[in-house]
Amino acid sequence: MKHKDLSITFLGVKFENPFCLSSSPVGNCYEMCAKAYDAGWAGVVFKTIGPKHFLINEVSPRFDALTKEDTPFIGFKNMEQIAEHSLEENLRDLKRLKEKYPHKVLIASIMGTNEDDWTELARLVEEAGADMIEMNLSCPQMTSHEMGSDVGTNPELCKKYCQAVKKRFRFTNDGKNDTKCD
Repeated sequence: MKHKDLSITFLGVKFENPFCLSSSPVGNCYEMCAKAYDAGWAGVVFKTIGPKHFLINEVSPRFDALTKEDTPFIGFKNMEQIAEHSLEENLRDLKRLKEKYPHKVLIASIMGTNEDDWTELARLVEEAGADMIEMNLSCPQMTSHEMGSDVGTNPELCKKYCQAVKKRFRFTNDGKNDTKCD
């Protein structure tokens, strides 16, 4: 049997294959992400991590009254907001994942409520071992106008939060993280 090289390089990060688990309920903890790695996924995007002060308010059951083309109906709706575990637990899980799977790609999805949150979250996930950061600017379930899709639809907030994350890092011309800024 021939072995094909499926590896790719994306934004300077090498993946052993092009398969990466998205930020979702199935990437919500160490055990779930470890199973994905063991099954052959090259990378995982760990479920979105928020700041310590953000209260997680999961809703169950996840039914909602929806309307499409002026027709109301009842259906399932993704009501999850961010990872249901504490910031400390999530950071521990990121660190454990990178220690056990050093050659797998670990992407931390983060979401803050202000510039300081974004900068601090970027620092913490990078220190925990994340290879990449996904800024969650699109979650439609967030209840704050400072988070989720309310940010993604506001170019000024997008710019401000991207600058807050980016100011943590200084990149070389080849895109590699060269030196951290203070």
